Amino acid sequence: MSSRVVLVPFHLARLGKRIVGLDAFFWPSLEKRYRVVLLVHPAERLGEAAIEGCQLPAQVDIGSQIGEIREIAQRKPEGPRAPRATMRRRFAWFLLPLNMLRDMLRSEAEEFQLSEELQAVGLAKILRELEPLGETRYAVFEPVEEDGEKLLLPVDDHMRRIYRELARRDQGYRRAASQAGC
Repeated sequence: MSSRVVLVPFHLARLGKRIVGLDAFFWPSLEKRYRVVLLVHPAERLGEAAIEGCQLPAQVDIGSQIGEIREIAQRKPEGPRAPRATMRRRFAWFLLPLNMLRDMLRSEAEEFQLSEELQAVGLAKILRELEPLGETRYAVFEPVEEDGEKLLLPVDDHMRRIYRELARRDQGYRRAASQAGC
């Protein structure tokens, strides 16, 4: 991977009054398919057509992307469950020191948080109304050193945080981001 700017293609689509871009290069590489909703970004974060740099090819068409988002929107992942108040938990209030109670409540709260998949399904329900525009715009990416490995990450700070988290959680994306380049 060279150190020059790499341009990643994004298919443009309309979502109500907004224009968004769907990452057309990394889309097929994600192992957890519901994570593709994280590859949809406001068009303002993408570069203009006149950007100079190495352009990567689109690996998927917009029709497939919108179809996959609609499939994800129809999923019914298991929702969060509230922990049951057992007799032991009821008496814990009287018997356990405050710091142990705090740790116990913190772990129960973490269990109650919405799963990543459930959050993705909610986002897909918003995105299922995308209308393709038939245009492509490019986001500027650059090779960076992350945990001793070279990865291709966006220059835009907001997008970089999302793609960095994807690299941490999804091995398919991590592999693609370390091998991509011109």
